[in-house]
Amino acid sequence: MLSSGQRDLVRDKGTVLGRALIGLLFFASGLSMAFSGGAGFLAGSLDFLGPLATVVAWAGIILKIVAGAAIIIGKRVGLASALLIIFTVVATIIAHLDWSDPNEITATLKNLAVIGGLMYLMAYGPGGSNTKLAK
Repeated sequence: MLSSGQRDLVRDKGTVLGRALIGLLFFASGLSMAFSGGAGFLAGSLDFLGPLATVVAWAGIILKIVAGAAIIIGKRVGLASALLIIFTVVATIIAHLDWSDPNEITATLKNLAVIGGLMYLMAYGPGGSNTKLAK
């Protein structure tokens, strides 16, 4: 078990690190998509949108980069988390519903876990010593 001082340290520093890691997931994957041709792949997944597919793909990439960065630095965490929850739900529905493939089941469960982390950020904010903690 953690002592009271250790728990306070984890609440202060651990929440900041956890927030930064969640933000990094979106920020890094957005940058990767932007600079490695991922927009074309993503637009291919959205071909049912016709000519809007590329615009929507780039909007998603920009959202991942900007909202991920906001979460990393701790600014507008609630809004960024809400937008990324919507993005992740839509991405999961579009890309991971073939549950005959065990990898898709794992991807869906991973996305649900990420949504849970984002909901936690929405509920409790950026963390760190500025957060009022329940006793």
